[in-house]
Amino acid sequence: MYLQLGPGIGMALALICLVATWIVIDGAPTVQQAWVSRKRKDEAPAIFWRRIGTKLVGLAALLGVVVIACSVFPFFTQSSAVRWIIEAGHTTIPLSIALAGVTIFYVAITDLVAEEPDDYLNQVGRAVLMQDFREEDVLFALRLLAIKCFFLVLMFSGGMAALSDLAERPAWAFPPLSAAWFEGLLRLTFLLDTLLAAGGYVATFKLFGWHVRATETTVLGWLVCLICYEPFFPAISHAFVPYREGPGWEHLIQEGSAVFILWSVATLFCLLIYVWATVAFGPRFSNLTHRGIITSGPYRFMKHPAYVSKNIAWWLVAIPGFLASGLAEGLARAGMLAIVSLIYLLRARAEERMLSRDPAYRDYAERVAAHGLLAMAKRRLTSRPAA
Repeated sequence: MYLQLGPGIGMALALICLVATWIVIDGAPTVQQAWVSRKRKDEAPAIFWRRIGTKLVGLAALLGVVVIACSVFPFFTQSSAVRWIIEAGHTTIPLSIALAGVTIFYVAITDLVAEEPDDYLNQVGRAVLMQDFREEDVLFALRLLAIKCFFLVLMFSGGMAALSDLAERPAWAFPPLSAAWFEGLLRLTFLLDTLLAAGGYVATFKLFGWHVRATETTVLGWLVCLICYEPFFPAISHAFVPYREGPGWEHLIQEGSAVFILWSVATLFCLLIYVWATVAFGPRFSNLTHRGIITSGPYRFMKHPAYVSKNIAWWLVAIPGFLASGLAEGLARAGMLAIVSLIYLLRARAEERMLSRDPAYRDYAERVAAHGLLAMAKRRLTSRPAA
């Protein structure tokens, strides 16, 4: 069946523009500094090119794993992203050849300016060539490959769906301040967040300092992260935490009323903070990885603004329905949503454990504890004179 290329092309072009903007703003100064301070002049050309060849063998092997995974597992074979890539690939063979040339050039330049050129890609190549290799680097490469494949396909597919949905039901097609208008704005924020996240998984470029320093290694860390995404969460939500099943907000709040407008604006505000947190990551966004400590944007005020704001938005959306359900059913549905929030709490704790191996994160956590939003609120409350 012919697959419409429109949403895929739109998503791909948006990602190209996004990554290009990041390179100009954030990447170019990093490359210039690296070229000046790290360029090696004492290495024999034969050693350099032998290592580049080994890295290309490692990259080819990792790409082979990707092709096999995308050909075998239904999560990939049934995704709109993979199907679009396969269909679009038939008409972009010259582009694929050019991309291969750019990849070789990128690997060579990155190796030339890297502080430590013997990276995981070199170790994967050595493993494929049956030479001595560091097992921990190969395992790191496989974990990183799994993270990038899963989340990039998920985000690209989600972006394609969001683009199609936005084209069919744009916010500006509905009366301002109506329920459909607010829902359209929510879809727009979701599209922006998905695009930024997908860009982060594309832009893991070591040349610009955006590479992954470490990945999550614990089963709990992977579990509490993956459970929040498709295809896992829909199945678990339907079987164990179906808090959305029951009366909705419309049973308690009248559309167009002052309460409806305040409630909708508050929900949208929370989701804008959520997107702001993704914007603060820039090209370093990624789950289950350490790609540098983010201290800008809402991360100046708290350690997990995305999780906090998203959960508050969920509770704002759900509480009217809980109240309309009656006491027993409402408490049961609230308990289900509390389990979802607990998963995010465990997810935040797992991320903190991983990042705390970096002294920079420990310093950041201490600053937030001393000067963050909660600390400011606590000082404000304790400074009030007694009545």
